[in-house]
Amino acid sequence: MKYDFTAIPDRRGLGSTKWDAFVDTAPDRVPLSTADMEFPTAQPIVDAIKHTAETRILGYTQGTPAFYDAIISWMKRRHNFDVKKEWIVNTPGVVDALAMLIEASTKPGDGVILLTPVYYPFDLAVIAKTRHLVYSELKNENGRYEIDFADLEKKAKRKDVTAILFCNPHNPVSRVWTKAELERVAKICCDNGVFIIDDEIHHDIIMPGHKHIVMSTLSERVQNNIAVCTAPSKTFNLAGLQCSNIIIPNEKIRIKAGMCNLLNMHSTLNIFAYTACTAAYNLCEDWLEELLTVIKGNADYIADFMAENFPEIKVYPLEGTYLQWWDLRGLDMTHVEQREMLEKAGIYLDNGEIFGPAGRGFQRINLACARETLEDTMARFKLAVQTVRDDWKLNGKPYHKTLTVGTKVEGFIYSSTHRTKANLSSTIRSNTLLVFADTVDGDLTKATMTMLKGAWPALKAIGCDVKVILLSDVKQLREVQKKYPFELIGDPDGILYDRYNVFEADGMSGMIGGDKLVELAAGKEIKKLLDLDMIAAMAGPYMAGGEPKDPHKIAKKIRSSQLNAFIGVNKNMKVIFSHYFRTLTDFPSVKELIKAMK
Repeated sequence: MKYDFTAIPDRRGLGSTKWDAFVDTAPDRVPLSTADMEFPTAQPIVDAIKHTAETRILGYTQGTPAFYDAIISWMKRRHNFDVKKEWIVNTPGVVDALAMLIEASTKPGDGVILLTPVYYPFDLAVIAKTRHLVYSELKNENGRYEIDFADLEKKAKRKDVTAILFCNPHNPVSRVWTKAELERVAKICCDNGVFIIDDEIHHDIIMPGHKHIVMSTLSERVQNNIAVCTAPSKTFNLAGLQCSNIIIPNEKIRIKAGMCNLLNMHSTLNIFAYTACTAAYNLCEDWLEELLTVIKGNADYIADFMAENFPEIKVYPLEGTYLQWWDLRGLDMTHVEQREMLEKAGIYLDNGEIFGPAGRGFQRINLACARETLEDTMARFKLAVQTVRDDWKLNGKPYHKTLTVGTKVEGFIYSSTHRTKANLSSTIRSNTLLVFADTVDGDLTKATMTMLKGAWPALKAIGCDVKVILLSDVKQLREVQKKYPFELIGDPDGILYDRYNVFEADGMSGMIGGDKLVELAAGKEIKKLLDLDMIAAMAGPYMAGGEPKDPHKIAKKIRSSQLNAFIGVNKNMKVIFSHYFRTLTDFPSVKELIKAMK
């Protein structure tokens, strides 16, 4: 090959967000999470940046005719899309563009559709602009993801829904949508006044046998109802230069988008972004062609490895992007156990749950790395799975069970303010509501206790007992117990939570997305949510510059984003009511509880 796709970099201590996220990353433990490549930058881009640094004054800079010509030529050459210069709006990144376009095409309180599982900043962009998340889950059938068009149309018809965040190729499931699929999506959106915000950041990374179609090219009607988000960042690994080219043919939306840019204090890109983009599109097409063969080879390698060693794992065909989607549910682990197993082995992927609840049990791996890196990773993966299975044989498989109606609660051993190491099956006398909350002094617990205290007379009247499980030591609960008529159970290590799959939220957007808190904040000041201690506590892992995580350091797990569960059982320990919270304020109604617990 003309270019080097075999070198293994060492990016420790250089500010790489994914390398510096953990303390033990190294050339033999390359993190394969965040979507940036582990390949050297194409030399023509490096040369162009050097030339700019050496010959130009680094003052305020705007796009030159050569810059716009490079974009227009690339889109015509690679995608048969005729773009006019005036259609192009620049932003530092596509995520910035999503927020800008939501502001330009919708009003506070409007609904925005997402096809989930999907790239998690989609959720945050909607929440940040005080719009409502409207999820339409992709259908995962016969080893392939499809759009649920009936559900999409139903949601597009809602009066409050005014936009969709669309992803093509789709991240994380790597689907390259066909022309027929795009036409159906476009028709549904245009017929119902839903503006299409089309994220095509990966549109140059298309595998053999698949064809990417820019949705804007379908018809003039579609072109007037869409913004196409493009960038050289994924194609040429230039995310650190922050250059995105957003193509908006609709003049009204484009003007509003430009104003939103100004109001967000975005004016122009940095001088090296213009330089790198121009060089990439004009001089590096052969680099891209070589890259595509490397990505395809890596995808085939992983698929063959899994088929030979772990046929119970489903590897989805890579149609586009360099991000492969794995279904690890066949390993019979919870998504939390998966994450702990991988991190312990120094394998850092993107955990599927960050892309939404439909991603639990899945992993996304970045294939843009040297084959040697992948081979090393897969060897450690094989050893990690075998180590867990050997431990199960020796010590027994950990018990995990989601308590759904009709199942039986087994092994509920607890200590409370009333008793020590009791078995619920021996102490239960009537229908009992088990409420899993947070720590005793947490905001969610306070809201839960207020709700239960108000419901207690009605629950008591129907003979229903209540026990509240808290992530606090029993000693902490003794004084608090005096305030409440129901028993408080201490579970500081979350043993019962783990046993019955009472998980933490899958991310900040999972905590508040689509929640009543956002409903209340829509059109107002979203930052008021930060007044809640639990939001501030869980925001830490999503902020840059935090301390790197050491997966090998033994420490008490901090469950900063714990969600509730309300589980009703009868005296035979059979579940008669089950409600696991999806978001922060996903409380069942008192009426619903009374009906179920009679």
